[in-house]
Amino acid sequence: MKINRMVRIATTVAALLTTPAALAADLERELREAAMVGDVDLIGTLLTRGANPDSNSDYGKSAIMFAAEEGNLEALRLLLQHGAHVNARSVAGCTALTFASEGGHLETVAALLEAGADTAPKTRSGWDALMNATRYSYHDIMQLLIEHGANPNTTDSDGRSPLMVAAMKGDEVALQLLLQAKADLHLRDKDGASALILAAANDQAAVIDHLVAAGDNLEALAKDGSNALSWAAERGNEAAVARLIAHRINVNHQNINGRTALMEAVHSGELAVVKGLLAAGADPTLVDKRGTSALDEAGANKEQEIGRLLKQATGG
Repeated sequence: MKINRMVRIATTVAALLTTPAALAADLERELREAAMVGDVDLIGTLLTRGANPDSNSDYGKSAIMFAAEEGNLEALRLLLQHGAHVNARSVAGCTALTFASEGGHLETVAALLEAGADTAPKTRSGWDALMNATRYSYHDIMQLLIEHGANPNTTDSDGRSPLMVAAMKGDEVALQLLLQAKADLHLRDKDGASALILAAANDQAAVIDHLVAAGDNLEALAKDGSNALSWAAERGNEAAVARLIAHRINVNHQNINGRTALMEAVHSGELAVVKGLLAAGADPTLVDKRGTSALDEAGANKEQEIGRLLKQATGG
């Protein structure tokens, strides 16, 4: 009796698995797998057998996205010829174009754009195709996307634009492409940092020169009222500090808490930066809102050599 029951269950399961819906699901899964490996012949066979070119996985990733991600150009073209939706989006907001741009597949990006791919959609992180290409320094793809109307002032979930990303990376080629595309120098991220401030924070001295030459505001302030010099000094970025000083940034600027670049450098124990700031006229007698001077900071942090420098600068 028990054996008969098990046989009936197995028969029922087998029947369910061979329903039209189950067969279609198998075809579509195979289609996505074939797109991922670029098996054009199998894709053609599956489409002829009725596989839906727009079928997607549980995460909304369609066959055309798998093909784009791997740069399987012929597979992608075949899917497009059979009506695959070029602007389909996954659960995370990805499109075939964002996948192709992230993977650095220039010809695939070109084919998608020719088929009408929209450059604007963003992933959950706020990255569109241009941002992806910028993040990975795919300059040819960046140029192609810009030529097809990609927005150079798009921002991600942190409020950062492609120009900011290029500045942080020190990617001068990407920077010039974006500046030529009229990227906005004055956009700010969630911390109020501009491209110039972020370049300083990442010690990208050459980028600082490019941005200043392009008209960036040397005295731009982040949300805490700090300028680029303070961000660079705090991190011990000697090259950035030197370039900012050469461009005549205010070395004695105080943020909303009264903190100066010199105080930040002392707090971080950055001896070389302290020397550079003092040589540029940084005032060691200024105090923050707590009444603490750079010399006080040195004493509190047991920075003896920095303390001696500061005493000499104050005539002590």
